Amino acid sequence: MFEMTKTKYVVSGGIAFSEKKDLQVLKNFAAKGWIVKRYKRMGYELEKREPELVDYSIDIRNLADEDKDEYFAMFEFAGWEHVCSRYDTHLFKAPVGTTPIYSDNSSKADKLLRLRKSIVPAVYMAALLTLVSYFVMVFAEGTFEEIAKWSFNVFIVLLFPCVLMYIALTYRSMRLQ
Repeated sequence: MFEMTKTKYVVSGGIAFSEKKDLQVLKNFAAKGWIVKRYKRMGYELEKREPELVDYSIDIRNLADEDKDEYFAMFEFAGWEHVCSRYDTHLFKAPVGTTPIYSDNSSKADKLLRLRKSIVPAVYMAALLTLVSYFVMVFAEGTFEEIAKWSFNVFIVLLFPCVLMYIALTYRSMRLQ
């Protein structure tokens, strides 16, 4: 007898690029009984349950351990249930019609700026490693040159999405201000 799977994975387009679309996809899945269980890799793990008519929302906030209970209680008081967190990204859900977490452009822009600030170290690190590997590639010979060529290509691949995400977040936050 064939048993249906009780979990599925949904790829995220990335908060910087498709937050609204991702949240709408999660809402549509919830209406069909596929509820977000947790963040997983570059997306979400869903599990089969009773259908729910909910909206999802994401908040970006760096929290100290001692601040987490108060932070989640504040959202719960406003009608939002904490679903899961990964690093500084927190996913919430609430019944359709609940007042949105971000209802004005200023708070939406603030969230995007916090996210942009959190990726700056990755942009700098990828840029620095790309430059170092480039200079080693140019000035080294033999094995070091080959390793540097390989490293340069890897770091370029890492740098490109970091820079695109930074640009997308800057553009989106500027549009809201």
